[in-house]
Amino acid sequence: MRTRRTFVGVLMTLALATACATKVAEPWHDFTFDGWNDKWYPAHELLEYRYGDKYRMVRASVIKPEHPIHEGKEQLPPTQGVSGSMPVGDFLFVKWRIKATGELVEDQVDLRQRLPKDMTDHGVTFVIEGRQLYVYVITPKVRNSELPPNKKTRLSRYRETFEVYPANDLPR
Repeated sequence: MRTRRTFVGVLMTLALATACATKVAEPWHDFTFDGWNDKWYPAHELLEYRYGDKYRMVRASVIKPEHPIHEGKEQLPPTQGVSGSMPVGDFLFVKWRIKATGELVEDQVDLRQRLPKDMTDHGVTFVIEGRQLYVYVITPKVRNSELPPNKKTRLSRYRETFEVYPANDLPR
């Protein structure tokens, strides 16, 4: 009986350790974009995005719809936001159409060396400008909102924000 209790205790300890390790790998953070307020919509139509490949809630496509809500649509909604404990994306893929010309553009950014080591309470967002994709990290550090935004995203008005693509101004 004593051996069985010890075995159960060891299993519970391993389960708890695994759960703790998972929490570290899935920090609470945001993935969001806002074409209306960042002023890239309606000049650009979003067709597909993927923030990593480990969490279904941070990817969508009209080309290969994973969800029936996107079937038959010509474009995705220009705003989306997901907050919670989730895997940090290794990459960001975005595909869009420049409405004026009909040109299709896509970009995939390797985020592994561009994001902070600890993404807890941070956010990832993007802005589209013509053929260029801009990716930003939004930190939890509050910024004086009386100052104008210092990046292409309106979120930089309220929080310290760093461009991580195409430039990488994140301090190391």
